[in-house]
Amino acid sequence: MIDPRVHNIGKGIHKDIQYPGKGPLPKYQKDTKALFHFRTYINNDERTLIDDSRAWDEPFELLFGHSFQLESWENGVKSMRPGERSMFYCVPEKCLGYTKLSKTLRDMHKKKKDKDAIVTKSCCGNQSTGYCDLDKLTGQSLIFEFDLLSVEQPGEYSKQIWTMTSDEKRLLVIELKEKGNNEFKAKNYDAAEQNYAKAIGTLEQLGLKEQPNSEEWNIIEDMKVPLLLNYSQVMICKEEYATAITHLNTVLKREPKNIKGLYRRATAHGGCWNIKEAREDWDLLAEVDPSQKSLVTRKLQELETRVKQKEAEDRKKLKGMF
Repeated sequence: MIDPRVHNIGKGIHKDIQYPGKGPLPKYQKDTKALFHFRTYINNDERTLIDDSRAWDEPFELLFGHSFQLESWENGVKSMRPGERSMFYCVPEKCLGYTKLSKTLRDMHKKKKDKDAIVTKSCCGNQSTGYCDLDKLTGQSLIFEFDLLSVEQPGEYSKQIWTMTSDEKRLLVIELKEKGNNEFKAKNYDAAEQNYAKAIGTLEQLGLKEQPNSEEWNIIEDMKVPLLLNYSQVMICKEEYATAITHLNTVLKREPKNIKGLYRRATAHGGCWNIKEAREDWDLLAEVDPSQKSLVTRKLQELETRVKQKEAEDRKKLKGMF
């Protein structure tokens, strides 16, 4: 199956240069970042395509020196120059870890396309990845095709969040929250959403290092509350009410009497016609904070007016059908 033009770059890995790159071979050291597109094929007569990063819009970023799960990828990219396209034929032992990587990348792409997407469930048994084509890769020889777009050395790019220290992450959260607030004030809701989401994700990474319910873990969870509230407000402004409700549920699970959380969840429930839930949240808000009773009364009246208008419209539509 191996192309006669290829040459070894390590035990079990054979390289075939399709297009040569330009310039000298880069220095691949700790924290060197390589940006490349890839295609993965089964090494069979049909050369069955498994994955193509171009379908996911973004190239893959590989940061060297951080125990990446696919040694064959690191060794392959290390042999390349920017602008080069090469194919790497790998024996099964050098493909271990690809199934897990592919599942992660596919799930991430699904979530980016749809914030409410449910990650694929098992289709081939309890040990399934959720992708039947990946479940069949065990023991297969694979071909990896890389198009190396760029190579950046430490200090030439912004750090990836997962490589930052805890202190750097905390500072980043403050910066992202401020950026999100400024974008929200300017009604740049997409940009605000991105900044708040990145800040929340950074805190979640910090929380993974802590024992649940420990003092530090609770501090991090408390830091997430205002960000979740801000993110939810953006979702309400974008009329993405279901997403807002999901995040507000998280806030109110931690702080059941959070005034902003109750107000925004009541608003979101009203927005997606969860009338019963909206009434319950407005009533609870008045109970938790009696100073809000006049506001709640007005909001309930507005809700009832909308309900009556919708019922009248539905009756009119129904009448027109006969």
